[in-house]
Amino acid sequence: MFLNAKIKNVDEWKAVVNAIGDISEDVMFICNDDGVTIRGVDSVHIALLDATFPKSSFESFEAQTSFFGINVNELKRVLNTSNPGDKIQFQINNQASLRVSITGSLNMEYNIRLIERTEVNVPIPKIDCTTKISIDSGTLSRIMSNLSHISEYVSIECFTNKVEFYGNSDSGDAKISIEDTNPDLYEINTLQTITSTYSLEYMAKIIRDIGRASSKVSMQYASQNPMHMHFEMPSAKVEYYLAPRVEV
Repeated sequence: MFLNAKIKNVDEWKAVVNAIGDISEDVMFICNDDGVTIRGVDSVHIALLDATFPKSSFESFEAQTSFFGINVNELKRVLNTSNPGDKIQFQINNQASLRVSITGSLNMEYNIRLIERTEVNVPIPKIDCTTKISIDSGTLSRIMSNLSHISEYVSIECFTNKVEFYGNSDSGDAKISIEDTNPDLYEINTLQTITSTYSLEYMAKIIRDIGRASSKVSMQYASQNPMHMHFEMPSAKVEYYLAPRVEV
């Protein structure tokens, strides 16, 4: 059997799979004896989401070293049929399909066809970071959502005592700031004023989805360099990489 795993952190799985669905049509599973990593990459390689669920995060776990792809929308629809408290089991007995069994007030069983893909080999970006910000996930989601009403991009400017987020468009501009005295801003670590700009389309939805199961997010970046975001979750290591907007 390639995979036989019972998951007990259903909300985290839903949050991660929903977030991957915002950037990719497929989700890659990378399995070994240590756990499962799931990864999504957008079609033009602007964004990459990588989440690892260690063996200890499962109720029971057996796996052979393997990787495979699944249509992420199919997996989202299946996981979203579960209710809080339901048990979910993943099984792969052959290389054709993933069986998802959900037990609770209803007993449900789904088979999702596997996709042979090579994107699993996309390397994790190496990020040069000069600045680190740690902030409450819900607060960051609110900031991004508010800016997305007026702009397609967010510029993040970090000072030693505050962080400013701003966007602009033909209709106007907006700026939202949070100071180090705010309890929702856990950390600012920068030696100089640093600014970088990113797509709100690729940032706001991810922060919203992952934030539902995460209490804190750390953002690491350098001026006009890729953003590395780490979401703090009880069971999973979730990391998101986003290329900066390049002015032409």
